[in-house]
Amino acid sequence: MEQLNSEEQVIIEEINHSEHTEIHIIEYVCYPFYLALLCLLCILINLNKRKFRRRYRVDEIFLFIAVYLFNVLITWNFFDFFDKIVRFIITLIIIFGIQHYIGRVQIVGITGGIGCGKSTVAKYFNEFLKVQVIDCDQIARDIVEPGKPAYKLIVTRFGLSILAGQQEGQPIDRQKLAEVVFQDGQKRKQLQAITNKFIFKEIAKSIWKICFVQMDQYVVIDAPLLFESKVLEYFCFPIITVVVTSQEEIIKRVKERSGFTEEQILQRIESQMKAEIKIKKSDIVITNDKSEKSLIRQVQEKVFEYLI
Repeated sequence: MEQLNSEEQVIIEEINHSEHTEIHIIEYVCYPFYLALLCLLCILINLNKRKFRRRYRVDEIFLFIAVYLFNVLITWNFFDFFDKIVRFIITLIIIFGIQHYIGRVQIVGITGGIGCGKSTVAKYFNEFLKVQVIDCDQIARDIVEPGKPAYKLIVTRFGLSILAGQQEGQPIDRQKLAEVVFQDGQKRKQLQAITNKFIFKEIAKSIWKICFVQMDQYVVIDAPLLFESKVLEYFCFPIITVVVTSQEEIIKRVKERSGFTEEQILQRIESQMKAEIKIKKSDIVITNDKSEKSLIRQVQEKVFEYLI
């Protein structure tokens, strides 16, 4: 009987040891994900601290206190004493490091519909304020060049008919591709699903180079689909939306610039987020119904108080 009890005790100890080992494996596997989540949270707080102050009257210090308390709760409840100390030090280094290096950075977002003049605003930032501009339209053109991963995925999805000369290896004919996607909302979403991840990757690389290699404080993202991306708006402050109230004026400007037909222009206008929605989500709204001087004057009057 005693021998049986002893064997049972050994089995129980082995089970407990196995369960303890499994718990440790789960902890070590999950911890990197926790650190990644913590990093993302701290980055978002730092990039949006001016937004919290202006929009919600909340100082970022209270948000960081909440993050510290959350970190204490997680660390003290899920790890043994030695691990608690080590991991708590690691997470504090991450939090303070991100606060130090990213806290100084400000990413300004510029968006607007076709023919609104947002590129003129971006040009003003670049030429007169000496702020580097990340042009998402240019990135979108670069990532679909022959040989690039996005090019291969787009050709696979939409076929050779969108290529110049309809021959494999030739550049994508943007006009042909536009005719396909602007007539079918589902295909447009499929194209955006392919290109967005590559655009985000290039944006991140540009921000790293400008703000953390060249050590610039400010950077501008010129993105027609800033809100539609459902990501960029959480990294930008302020968000400047340039609008033109007259649709006839938009059609006139785009015709002069690109040679599109009125039907093609209307297709593009219909595919975009409504200006009213963009205005509600924006920090600064600039109306471009008059001259370029009027546009620049509005930028000077409205934007500088946000660049602190």
